[in-house]
Amino acid sequence: MRGAFILCLAMLILLLAVPPCRGCSPSGNGGCRNCIVRQMKSGCPRCVPIIQCMGRCLWGGASRSNCVKKCDCGGGGGYPRLADCKKCLSQCKCSCSASA
Repeated sequence: MRGAFILCLAMLILLLAVPPCRGCSPSGNGGCRNCIVRQMKSGCPRCVPIIQCMGRCLWGGASRSNCVKKCDCGGGGGYPRLADCKKCLSQCKCSCSASA
């Protein structure tokens, strides 16, 4: 259940924050999900708590701007910032736009 929640949130962030990808080949069989899971495990594991926080906050009904303020640790000099996590997960944009 938690994994599906994180996956949904990551896809939402990708769709909202990353421009559509052009010229990507389709990657069927869960290419988007596999890409996000792989990035969260090996590419950007430090982003998991931030993504979880954003998911809980957004699904709780708060506005996107309030959730960013609550979950983005970068304002206090912490690392990674939400922007870093978006950048890390943006590597999956082709896989996700092809399966959408």
